[in-house]
Formats: sequence, C-alpha cells, structure tokens
Amino acid sequence: MAKYYDFHSTMFIDEIKHCVENSGIEYKKIKNGILTVDYEQSFRENKNLTFITTTPTDKSMSEQFGNYFIFLDDDSEEEEVITDDDIVYLCLTYMSYAYHKENTGLFKQSFIIDALDIEYESVLHNRIYPEILSLYKIILESKTKKHRGSKVTLTYKQDKIDINSCAWFLDDMEKLFKERFPDLNLEKINQLLPDNKGKAGRKFNNRITNNLIWGTYQLLYNHHSRFKNSKTRISEEICQFIIDYLDYLNIPHDLILVNVRDWLKDMLKRGYTPQWDLPWRNAFSNIQEKQPETFEEKLNMPLRRYDLSNL
Repeated sequence: MAKYYDFHSTMFIDEIKHCVENSGIEYKKIKNGILTVDYEQSFRENKNLTFITTTPTDKSMSEQFGNYFIFLDDDSEEEEVITDDDIVYLCLTYMSYAYHKENTGLFKQSFIIDALDIEYESVLHNRIYPEILSLYKIILESKTKKHRGSKVTLTYKQDKIDINSCAWFLDDMEKLFKERFPDLNLEKINQLLPDNKGKAGRKFNNRITNNLIWGTYQLLYNHHSRFKNSKTRISEEICQFIIDYLDYLNIPHDLILVNVRDWLKDMLKRGYTPQWDLPWRNAFSNIQEKQPETFEEKLNMPLRRYDLSNL
C-alpha cells in the first residue's frame, strides 16, 4: 500500500492507539530509565491485535466485488489459505477506510497532531517549501535559456519582477539553494510541485482520487489473479473495476472507460508518484534540508521567523 497508494502507518495511528490501550497488554515500557509508549511497535508485537474499519457506504466490499474474491463460510471445513487476491481485498478495504477518514476530516482530529506539536512542520511543508521550490525552479530554468541575458520573471502572488537571466542575483540565489537543498534538482522539483497547467480535458488536481485510481490499478494488475497475467496492459475490465471502486467510495466523478484508460496511460507515461496529503506528512516532508552540524554553527545561524497567523 505504501508503494501504490503512498499509505503510511500513521494514517491509522488513532485506531492502533485505541486498540492497544484497550487490549489489556502492557504497552508502557522503561527505556534508559524513561517511561515510553510506542503504540505501533506494541501493535506489531502482538499479532492477535486488530481493529475494525468502517466503510463509507452501507454496502460491504464483499457485496460490491464478490465476483473478484472468494470468501469461505464461517462453517466451512476447508483450511483457510491466504492468497494474493485476499491481500488485494484487504488493501482495498484499508484504503476505503483511509478515504473515509480523509473525506470526514478525521485526519485533522488525530491525537498525533498535538503529540508531535506539528504547527511549525505543517507551515514548513505546506507553505514555505512550496514557495521556496517555486523560486528555485525559476532560477534553475533561467539557466536553461538559450540566449544569455534573456528575461526571467519572478512572481509572488500579485507582484512580479523581471531580471536578466545572467544577473548576479540569480547566481547567488542558485548557490544558496544548492547549499541548503543539495539533493534537489529541476527534475525533482517538477515532480514535487503541482502541475497547474494541466492537460485539456483532464483534471489532475484531485490528488486523493489520483492516488486511488493509480494504486488500485497497480494493485490489481500486479497482484490479482484475474489481471496479473493479462497481455492487455490496461483492459476495459480493470478500468470498470476502478470506476466501480470510486462509486463504492461515493467519490463524485464523470469518468467512463475511455477516460480511465487515457488517464492511466498518461500516468504511466509521466511516471506518476502517489502522494497523500496528511496534516503531518505530505510530498514535501521528505525534502532534505542541510542543517548546521556543530553547536557553533547553530549559534551563528540567523534566526528565521515565519508568520503562522493566517493558516
């Protein structure tokens, strides 16, 4: 699920916490003389623990997609064998619940927000990094100009400024950004920043729907017995399954088979990367920013202040 949907274990941390606290197990441990609690570790260590997920509809997954999965009766004497199809079913069930949490705003009510004190991190990942990278992108693109001295336009909200592409200002800013973000280049920045231009007739601005379409396709094509040996890369049946899954989740859309097929073709061509926006984790959370290494460097580092008032 992490690979196909950008799923992260903290998406279910509230359910894990509730399950662990009410399980009767001893989950508080002493480490280095300090009382610590790790809900995820305690949950993983106790294999019998589980939590119940709810669906966004009155219909169950087994009712909606019964033709694609085999379910044994409780009274069946057959030995239960976990197949790849069963794992696909479980993943789809979990992602249904993840979407339910996103759609009802439960992620924003998670205890992890207060536990991590993420106000600064939220501003950094949702406001500051996108703005910094937008400027860095313009600077890097200015270096690709064919003609030395071509005009570069820097924009911020309603303000614009035109600068010569070989101006000392751009050289100094490029050096500063390279030192601060050594792992970033123009290609990586383009992957992180949303494509505001889009393509005619298609809407790629709904990241959650994109994730569900992409992840469900990859999950089915690579693991489900009906699709994984198919010679057809994007079949009508797999496209119909995706549409049915979106309908099952009550996601508004006007997609038909040809739309889903074209959409998936474009995603494959672009090398689509699923990115799930959580209050504590999004596409910008993995950016590696160079930090001062020594105490002296930290002391000499200028204090940076950010406006949190208009979040």
